[in-house]
Amino acid sequence: MKKSLLHILMHNGRLLQRAVEEELAPLGLHHGQGRILLAIASCDAITQADLARLMDIKPATVTNMLKPLEEKKLIHRETDPKTNRAVVVALTPAGKRACTEIQTAWDRIEKRMTEKLPDIETQKIDLFQALETIRDSLGGQPPENRKGF
Repeated sequence: MKKSLLHILMHNGRLLQRAVEEELAPLGLHHGQGRILLAIASCDAITQADLARLMDIKPATVTNMLKPLEEKKLIHRETDPKTNRAVVVALTPAGKRACTEIQTAWDRIEKRMTEKLPDIETQKIDLFQALETIRDSLGGQPPENRKGF
């Protein structure tokens, strides 16, 4: 097989997802749930619509992802009293504790990913810039630049 950037990025994405799944399994969470909990934590409370925009996923997907988190009592949802329509999502104390464990797991994975880079700080900055350029080229945006934020 010809070496290509596309292949290595797709393969690394799969390996990364597997590493996250392994780290989060003891918490009873999968990678998407870890990501959504940390997104909620970054905002304190957020509407489901804004959460979908922040994560660049469909609102229906957010709704489906939140159901098991609510059942596990990691989040709570309530109707926004200002609009009587929008649903606001916030972490429970258990959800905040889970976020601490999720971040610790992600830090372990990042350490594994970068520990063999010889000049870690310089290479990490270059790697971030390269990956951000790829994201932007494919139509992605950093969360702070998404519509509504």
